[in-house]
Amino acid sequence: MRLKLVLICSSIAAIVGAGAAAAIILSVFSSLKPVTRPGLLVVLTYLLPFTAILLASIFVYRHTARRRKLQAILTATLSILLTILIFIVASIVSARRAPINPETPRDVSSNWKCLEAGTAGSMSLLETAGGARL
Repeated sequence: MRLKLVLICSSIAAIVGAGAAAAIILSVFSSLKPVTRPGLLVVLTYLLPFTAILLASIFVYRHTARRRKLQAILTATLSILLTILIFIVASIVSARRAPINPETPRDVSSNWKCLEAGTAGSMSLLETAGGARL
C-alpha cells in the first residue's frame, strides 16, 4: 500500500480545495450584510473542495497496483476530514473578536444642560435647539 501517496494527495486536495473556497468566501462575501439568499456563487464555492477530493481519489486509484478501491476511499475520507478541519480553522481565524457597534448619535445633552442651568438667557427653547424664532 502506498501510504505516502495517499497522505500527500489527501493533504494537497484538502489545502487546494478548502483554501480556494475559503479565499473566495472571505474575499467576495466579506461585506457586513449577511447572505440572505445564497446564489449560484455560494453553491459553486463548495464544489471546489468536492472536485479536488474527487481528482485526488482518481489519481490515487490510477497510480496504485493493488487495493485500488481501498486507497481511493482512504484518500477521499482523509481529504474530507482535512477539508473540514481547514474550514473550522479558517472560521476561527477570520472571526471578529469584538462586535461592530453602530455609530453613536451626536451629543445633544449640552443644549439641555444649558437650558436647565438658566444660562441660555432670553433665548427661547426653539432657538437653542436650532429652530427659528416664532
